Amino acid sequence: MNAYNYVQTPELMSALRGSSVSDIDAKSRAGQYEKIFSRANELNNLFSGSNLLQKNFSGYAETPILSTQYFNASVASFVSSFAGFMSVERDFEQPTGLFYWFDVLGVSDLADRIPNLGPDLYQDVQTMGGFSTNIEVTSATAYEFLSGRKVIPGSLRVKVFSDTEKYELIDNGQGEFMAVAGKIASSKINYLNGKIEFEFNAALDASKYTLTVVGKEDVVGTPCGTTGADNSRMNDKRFQAKMQQIALTTVPDMLVAEYSIPAIGALQKATGSDMASFLFTKLREFYTKAINYKLVNTLEEGYQGNVMNDLDLSKNALTGQFYDYRSRVDLFDAYLVNVESALATKAVKGVTTTAYVAGNAAANQFQKGIMNGRWKRNDKTTYINDLLGWYNGIPVLRSTDIVEDAANNEGVFYAIHKTADGQMAPLARGIYMPLTDTPTVGNYNNPSQMAAGIYYQEGTRIMAPELAQKVTFKLGI
Repeated sequence: MNAYNYVQTPELMSALRGSSVSDIDAKSRAGQYEKIFSRANELNNLFSGSNLLQKNFSGYAETPILSTQYFNASVASFVSSFAGFMSVERDFEQPTGLFYWFDVLGVSDLADRIPNLGPDLYQDVQTMGGFSTNIEVTSATAYEFLSGRKVIPGSLRVKVFSDTEKYELIDNGQGEFMAVAGKIASSKINYLNGKIEFEFNAALDASKYTLTVVGKEDVVGTPCGTTGADNSRMNDKRFQAKMQQIALTTVPDMLVAEYSIPAIGALQKATGSDMASFLFTKLREFYTKAINYKLVNTLEEGYQGNVMNDLDLSKNALTGQFYDYRSRVDLFDAYLVNVESALATKAVKGVTTTAYVAGNAAANQFQKGIMNGRWKRNDKTTYINDLLGWYNGIPVLRSTDIVEDAANNEGVFYAIHKTADGQMAPLARGIYMPLTDTPTVGNYNNPSQMAAGIYYQEGTRIMAPELAQKVTFKLGI
């Protein structure tokens, strides 16, 4: 059975739908998995057609003892991990590559965006691109000028001219001007609205000097809604359609199984245990744990923006308000409205929470929603870091890898959004190789001991940090 037929089975697609935000997202993920496993089989055929590596890589249908367990463990881990909730997954044909998406909207802070994220483009877009303006020379040493346009970094010049002297303040592309030594004391450039500030070391003679600002407006990049003086809104209906990309590097890693041949033989003879099922279960657990750790760790380390920390469910803080258990549960429920509003504000477009990723203490608070009918438990949870259940229909993912300050009675969770088309999420995940077995190694000091490695290669990085809102709060009872 080829990889496509394996991935597209009704059972797997049903499970995949459970960890995706929509049918479209599930089908998109299945298509990527098909490519991943097909390429893995191509690698196996390459090695099996020669003695290149003496058959170090095995196909999914012919791996000794495990049969199709490597394939099953990979797919099962993809389905049961946090990947479908937190990331957009792509097949990578090379270890390092570009992660593409189609971008049709611009923003006002020079950051890359994915469709439906960020404010629309409008206001004062000059079709000619270039501009030139004179600045009045005064007896002051400090000057300010606001063009009201988004400018291309590195394109600005301030021409200083007199009968006896001629030089330029040159934009270094990093928000400051360069000049002949000793001419300027400080400078600052805002590329979003074309505002420039600079201060000469000595005042210029207004009767002898002229100052001219020249630059290029960014009309082919990502124009923004400026806050300049001349906002005529002459191009309200303009937008751009372009391909965006981020660089992503996959990193090889492996899982190692160590076992004793007599112990396995004794166990199978005494209990009739299926070693293939046992190894499959362990592979799935360890690989799923590794995927979840990388996703959560990347989210935590790359998180950008404010942290909401004004929710306090502790007893002392509530003195004079209420003391009962149920009121704290209701307060937490009401506060989630604020969290979703903050998430939508960061993304500008209408964004709703599609999943919560919670630390252990915060996950406990979500589970208390059973008191007001908000909580539904996932009865198929198989590991502590798993889909714990649904709060008001929204998946809650528990992760013990999220750092919480137990000494200060603190809970931490993230509200995240992934679009229904599966094209936008907080994280990007590139997969170069799924689980692939490597040679079994024996211990020559003890021939009954064996070890086998499982190789895989993937990478994770921040994709759209605006689609995550971090919350820390004081725990209650």
